[in-house]
Amino acid sequence: MDITATIALLLTQLWFLLPLLLIATLLKTAWFKGMVGEWFINLCIRLFLDKREYRLLKDVTLPTPQGSTQIDHVIVSRFGLFVIETKNMKGWIFGNPTQKRWTQQIYRRRHHFQNPLHQNHLHMMTLKSLLGLSDNQLHSIIFFIGDCTFKTPMPQSVMNRGLIRYVKGITTPVLAESEVAHVVDTIQQGRLAANWQTHRQHVAQLKARHGEAPTKPVPASVPSAHHPAPPTAIYPANLQSPMCPRCGNPMVLRTAGRGDNKGKPFWGCREFPTCRGTRALMK
Repeated sequence: MDITATIALLLTQLWFLLPLLLIATLLKTAWFKGMVGEWFINLCIRLFLDKREYRLLKDVTLPTPQGSTQIDHVIVSRFGLFVIETKNMKGWIFGNPTQKRWTQQIYRRRHHFQNPLHQNHLHMMTLKSLLGLSDNQLHSIIFFIGDCTFKTPMPQSVMNRGLIRYVKGITTPVLAESEVAHVVDTIQQGRLAANWQTHRQHVAQLKARHGEAPTKPVPASVPSAHHPAPPTAIYPANLQSPMCPRCGNPMVLRTAGRGDNKGKPFWGCREFPTCRGTRALMK
């Protein structure tokens, strides 16, 4: 029997299976699952947040002194900027706000990835510098897509469900309508073109900076009568605000108003009194 003729006959009869195999392979890739996850978040934001109140900017790449930084989603509203870092993951997730790297575990396999709170902190500082905003005008959100379970306590701003509810729950206006329009225009003018070349350059810069490409995870306030006023806060321009060890939000420099440390500066969570996280000021 002529083997070549047999193979040719099989290909003729089964050629239609090749595209199906290619599609099946594509559907299993982390890239495709990540794209579906991003699309799902965009759809939810557009369906369940009022377009007149919330402006969505997606896949925003901004230049930085070190190269560039890429932000998955920015929602701009009178209630501030919601800076969203998405992670498409499954399995168990371990981590806390102070750790440099978090862990994903699927059965006995473990994968370490950059602390997304630290990652999003860079995004927040880049936007803060570009727009001239203060800490209370930006909100960091880490949203996990996929069938994952948090095995360690997480800050409220780290979630795998309830994104829309969380955004709608912040109702204190911090921007005027004119400022919202100005913020959107400034980001649009300052961002790099959303194309393959920008993405490739960004990945190359990350490789040069960290020695490796960014790995995608394995798929899958104003005081009131009811709240005490926080200690006096000051905002020196030459200090980089750390992240709260309890909730992951940026901290502000405050001065103790009473007790043994009265008059001494310290880092306090900007979400006080909801969060009472503190850090000592390093000398």
